[in-house]
Amino acid sequence: MCENRKSSLIILNINGEQFILESDTELTRDKKNYIEAICETMYDENNEWYEDIYDMSPYDIADLFEKTVKEEVGINVKFKAIDLEVSILED
Repeated sequence: MCENRKSSLIILNINGEQFILESDTELTRDKKNYIEAICETMYDENNEWYEDIYDMSPYDIADLFEKTVKEEVGINVKFKAIDLEVSILED
């Protein structure tokens, strides 16, 4: 699902894979809330993609979110995968 952290960051979490939203347009609070609502409704049983998304990879789902945001909100966004692994070793 989408997390709207503070006012400038949106993180998309798909099956444990996290993506950060990048936009070529300044995101107002209304646009961020709209994007978050789109993310939440993607998993609604009444959604037209509900059956299809379970056969898709997290990266394909992120691409679908990008296209949906473009169609619904009218702005170009990119969900970039967060590839960060941290390990803490104790002596």
